[in-house]
Parts: sequence; C-alpha cells; structure tokens
Amino acid sequence: MARDSVRIAVVWLAWLGALLATVGIGLAAGSYHHHVGWYEHQGLWPLFSWDYNWYELIARSGYPAHMGGRQYAFFPLWPLLLRWVGTHWDVIVGAAAAWAASAAAFFGVSGGLPPVRLRSALALACWPGSFALALVYPDALALAAGAWAAALALRNKPLAAGVLGAVAAFARPNGVLIAIPLLWVGRRSVRGWIGAALPVAAAAMVEAYFWARSDRAAVFFDAQRLWGRGGPRNVPHWIHQIDRLLSNHGAVIGVFALGAVAALVLAWRRFGPRTAVIAAYACAVVFLLAATRSLEGFLDSARAALILPLLVLLWRMGDRYRPWAAFATVVIATLLLSGTMQSFGRQSLFAFPIFWAIADGPRWLRSPFLAVAGFAGNVVLVLLLTHFAP
Repeated sequence: MARDSVRIAVVWLAWLGALLATVGIGLAAGSYHHHVGWYEHQGLWPLFSWDYNWYELIARSGYPAHMGGRQYAFFPLWPLLLRWVGTHWDVIVGAAAAWAASAAAFFGVSGGLPPVRLRSALALACWPGSFALALVYPDALALAAGAWAAALALRNKPLAAGVLGAVAAFARPNGVLIAIPLLWVGRRSVRGWIGAALPVAAAAMVEAYFWARSDRAAVFFDAQRLWGRGGPRNVPHWIHQIDRLLSNHGAVIGVFALGAVAALVLAWRRFGPRTAVIAAYACAVVFLLAATRSLEGFLDSARAALILPLLVLLWRMGDRYRPWAAFATVVIATLLLSGTMQSFGRQSLFAFPIFWAIADGPRWLRSPFLAVAGFAGNVVLVLLLTHFAP
C-alpha cells in the first residue's frame, strides 16, 4: 500500500510538473492572450483565466442582491475560500488549494474499485483534459471530494462518504449527483440513507440561499441559461447545424455514406454485429465532428465521443460497477442535455468512474501509445488555454 501511494504521488507530481512547465513554455513563446477583465497578469496567470475571474468577482462583491445574474451559476465554496484568505493571499492560497486538491483527487480516484490503484492514477493523468484540475477552480476539490466519498462508501463508511459528498455538492452544481451511487451502495442501512442525503441537503442549502439573496426561486437555472445551458430547447440549433452541413457538402457526404454502409455490411458479415456497431459509431462520430463550427466545439465533442464507449464498458463490467456506471451516465447525460458542449471536457471529469473503466477494462485501453497520445492532448490543450474557455 505504501509503495502504491509513493507511485501515485510520483504520477501526480510528474503530471503537475509537466503542465506547469508547459504553461511556462507557452508564456515564454507568447502563446497566451490576456483578455479584458481578467484579474491576474503575472506569474502563471493563464491558470487564473476565465471562470476564476467570476469566482474572484463573487468573492469581492458577493452575489447580486434582489436580482439575477450570471454569478448564480457558480456555487459558493470557492468564492468563500478566496474571500476568507483576502485579496493579497487569494492567488497563492487558491493555487495551493487547487493543486493540493488535485493530488487528493488522484489518490481518491485510485481508491476505487480497480485492484491495481496505479492504473487509475495513470488513466487520470493521461486523460486529454485532466489538465483542468491544475486550474485555480473548484473542480479539483469537487472531484477529490466525490472520489473519496466513493472510496469511503466502498469501505462501508457511509456517513464519512456523505460528508465529503456534501463538500462536492457545495463546490460544484453537479457534485450533488454523487448521492446516486452513495444511496445505491448504502441503501440497506439507515446510515447509508443519511450519507446519501447529505449532498442533497448541501445543494438544497445553496439553492435556498440563492433564492433568499436574489428573490428568485429559479435564479440558478436562469443563470445557466445565460451561459447557454438552455437544456433540450437547444436541440433544434444542433439539428440546424447538421442540416447546414448536409446542404453545403451533400455530395461528399453522400459518397461517404455509401462507402460507410458498404463497409458496415461487410464488417457485419465478416466480423459480427459488435464490430459493425463499433464501426457505425466511428462513422457517426466523424460526421458529427464535421458539423462542429469551432475548434472548441470540436475538442469538447471529441472528448464526448471518447467517453460514451467507456460508459458502455462500465455497464458491462459487472454488478460491482453498476452504481458507478449509473452515476457517470447521469453526469454525462446532464452535460449533453444542457444545450451546449462548452466546457464539457472539464466538467465531465466528475464522471470519474470512466477512469476505472480504463484501469480495469481491456488491456489495449492502457497501451503506451494511447497514454502518450492522451497526455500529448493534455499539453496541447494547456497551450490553447486562453483561446477558449476550458
């Protein structure tokens, strides 16, 4: 156990060191662009970009009183931390807290179901997008709390798991979803029900405070719509994008479709239905990625395409994995049905059982080639950090 802990610590240090070095190289090469309104201009300031400025704004000014606003899309744990340490220490303490939480997240994810703990840590380190845990956001804290809640629930400690689940729910909106596996695992005891109720209670307290502060019961959902998360009502917009693609490139797509159908029929006859389904999914992914209109949308959609097969794998890995497959599926479904793919890659990290699928799934998922490619993707995404929101 001690040897495993040392190895996981080394993986985390190598991951964090490589990402910080990449930021330094990007700064020296002029890869980053400062946007108007960002608070930080010095040091590793790209790690304080985008949403950090909203958390800082809330820490300084609070949530708008008697009115709505975009601020209500952000949960209060991180602003409270920044406010507590004060203006002169918020940058240092915020970064230290985020990086310490990322270390806790690596150990928490490694404490789950897969028997070889190091595999889960390596899966998280090499996942394209795990760099977001190094940002000065509450995401690493929410993931650490959620993953440790899972680890404690698996060790029959439902009340401690519930407390950590409440921390996750107080830090990020989707943190409340950890209540699903906590209830599934602990449903046969009163302590299990109480533990599962704690994240729900924490989220309810946040919503009650938002209501009292803004005088609007649905202010959180109104704020989400201001950020483009209008739910299924945005589906017609996606359909319009696909229709536009068909209108502009119909001939090319028609030839591609005919070739794909022929290839699928051949794969079905020669290799069986499973291979045909995999090939059909790959063809659908190519088509949908072609319909994206920006590099940001392309990258987030590509990561969604990587996650969905892992969800299927989780469901097929036996009864032990069912609670966690359900949890990860709900996390991803909530993001996909939100109405936008923006920040999907970062927010989908909370579906941490996908890393268990890599750690305990088919051996080829852990091939050195995929690991190197995934970490290379991390490095590229770090260099693109200020070009679009992570």
